[in-house]
Amino acid sequence: MVSQINREKYVNIGTTGGFFQKLLSQGKKISQIVSYIWLNEDRETAEKLHEYFKSGKHEVLEKLLFANKVERNDQGELTDEYKLLLKIFKAEHLPIFDPEDKGFFLFRVTIDKFEGSISDPSPSDIGSNGSRLLVLTIPYPVPPAILNDLDCSDETPQTGFALIKKSELITWLGQDPNVPPYFNDNNPYIVASSS
Repeated sequence: MVSQINREKYVNIGTTGGFFQKLLSQGKKISQIVSYIWLNEDRETAEKLHEYFKSGKHEVLEKLLFANKVERNDQGELTDEYKLLLKIFKAEHLPIFDPEDKGFFLFRVTIDKFEGSISDPSPSDIGSNGSRLLVLTIPYPVPPAILNDLDCSDETPQTGFALIKKSELITWLGQDPNVPPYFNDNNPYIVASSS
């Protein structure tokens, strides 16, 4: 149950407060997860992360996006979701969403766009306790062609049209998720989740 104090935290921050910066940072982290999947350098991790987005289900995405170091599995170990996120982010950049914010967000996935959105919930989205304030639609399109511009030994000529360079994904993943820019302004095909 979401407390009235929590609700007031979001209502009273204002447009210049840290709330919007936090939303931008959360969107950047989601974009970095998608970029990690597309980069596919650790195939097993990429496939596991892919399953969360492929499901498109709020409950499944919520497990990943709210994963934190406090929650444990039945064996008393870190959750699988948190371990997956640690392969992308430093522990100090997690969780993506704070556990006390669980009732505020509804997650959706769109597979035909490179830009996500943050919007008001519809009456059917609000939930039984009336706590949902925002719908976060996450872009998860089919990966575009990615040019391996880092492998000089690969003399195979590129055919077709590459929209993203491997170096762009690596650079994006290497950026601090809590520091601007919160979207990749050099390539619109690297997904943005805080539009």
